[in-house]
Amino acid sequence: MRRTKKKVINLNKSRTVCSPCMNQSKIMEKKISKRNISEINNTEFKTIISSLFKKDKI
Repeated sequence: MRRTKKKVINLNKSRTVCSPCMNQSKIMEKKISKRNISEINNTEFKTIISSLFKKDKI
């Protein structure tokens, strides 16, 4: 039997998005709510970013 070459998949170029990623992006959009990044203060920015890494998500 011959070995087949493994395909390298670049997820940054994929056309479809996985469900968890899509949910996180929607959550981030709600928190930012069409504001410029310069309009968000530092503490709010830190809480938004830290919410990405929390394990207990509701």
